[in-house]
Amino acid sequence: MTKLPISITIFILAALFLPAAIMAQGPVACEQSYSVQVGDWLSKLAEKYYGDVFAYPAIVAATNAQTDEAYATIADPDLIEPGWTLCIPSADDAAALMASSAGPGAGPQPAPEGLSQGELANATYQGIYEEPVTLTDGKYEGEPFVEGGASRPTVIFIPDPVAYGDLNGDGQDDAAVLLAENSGGSGTFVYLAAVVNQDGQPVNVATTLLGDRVQVNSITIPDNQMVVDMVQAGPDDPMCCPSQQVIKTYELQGDQLVEISSQEVTGGAQAAGTLEGSSWILTSLNGTEPLPETTITASFGEDGTLNGTNGCNRYGAAYQVDGDNIAINLGPTTMMACPDPVMKQADDYMAALASAVTYQIQGDTLELSDAGGIVVATFTTQPTGLAGTSWNVISYNNGRGGVVSVIIGTELTADFGQDGVLTGSAGCNNYTAAYEADDQGNISIGPAAVTFMMCSDPEGVMDQEQEYLAALQSAATYRVEGNRMEMRTAEGSIAASFEIAK
Repeated sequence: MTKLPISITIFILAALFLPAAIMAQGPVACEQSYSVQVGDWLSKLAEKYYGDVFAYPAIVAATNAQTDEAYATIADPDLIEPGWTLCIPSADDAAALMASSAGPGAGPQPAPEGLSQGELANATYQGIYEEPVTLTDGKYEGEPFVEGGASRPTVIFIPDPVAYGDLNGDGQDDAAVLLAENSGGSGTFVYLAAVVNQDGQPVNVATTLLGDRVQVNSITIPDNQMVVDMVQAGPDDPMCCPSQQVIKTYELQGDQLVEISSQEVTGGAQAAGTLEGSSWILTSLNGTEPLPETTITASFGEDGTLNGTNGCNRYGAAYQVDGDNIAINLGPTTMMACPDPVMKQADDYMAALASAVTYQIQGDTLELSDAGGIVVATFTTQPTGLAGTSWNVISYNNGRGGVVSVIIGTELTADFGQDGVLTGSAGCNNYTAAYEADDQGNISIGPAAVTFMMCSDPEGVMDQEQEYLAALQSAATYRVEGNRMEMRTAEGSIAASFEIAK
């Protein structure tokens, strides 16, 4: 079976970080055979057949154990291709395979008592939001930011890598755990958490932010310290596409994880082709305009990764170019439910990406075409930078641990001038503030000067004004995707969310 000769690491969104493949020790019976479909990933199939997203190594082991060439050989669980045939073992055989999969390259490390993956996936974690969050089966979902909306605070347990070792010098093994936080925007914020065993229960004693859309290669715990090998955004990298490999060392000091060293590794990711570093918005899918109120995007990373939103969910993929030829190997997506027409459009878009064999860039337009020469997707350049743009506020951080929607009957706006001056309405008064923003997604907004009106209607409008202006001043990063923008604090919390002013 032919596979694309690509060596890449895919950006994973929500609960889609997958560990290394495991190999079965002998022949395994297939309860059924399964043909991979567009949009499939192994954890999704594991949940479908076994009710457990962490059981996917059993599918890998069973498939790789087959001697029939009709079955795929899974070298990397992050990369499965539509059309591959997989072996789905029975639930009993899957459990046996999981139990016998310990060892290098065979899945998660053996867990100390109280710190198994199941226990870590149902633990309580602090340091992400102002209040701790408790995961259920590896996931926490808060209330929607806007009533009836799909965006909500979400935290996902990343099952690999998990490292075990003594962090606090008591001679007992502790755990180093990764968590991914996403609130419906483009950012996926990865956190490193220290977890100890207290009376047979996992207790998170400290958590620190590693970064937005970083790729963690490994974690080890030598000499009571956490050593993290990861890829982060370099000085010239866009937020979507980190390429700088670093080795960071953290130490548990009381209730804090303190970074004590950071060393850049030379010889990072190489450019993947002429699309590298470019971002696009879909304007036509199979000759039809996208549905109103949906935005579909594609960001081609310098490391051969492709990510964006399909109008409903975030997706990841790998791409390779050779001249004007392109091959796109679909990866995982998040699992948000959307109305049927939006879901169908998302599926059609993912199928279009998978079918593309050539591309053409003319000015600010990108076209992807299939093997028959038919244009399946057309894009226009995604604008970068804030200068000259105007936005309406959707929600903001009220400074009390909550992201709240704008009071009905009021309007909050933000107009970013070419002269570095931000102006707008705070709901009652107009405001003016100095700002600095670069194309890498960094922003600084100074204190705002406001007019002196007093408003009593609707109730709470003056409190909203003060909270919104404070949220603006707390912003450290921003991300524009289509007609939406999100600002976050230096700690990774949402400061404010916007939509483009019509």
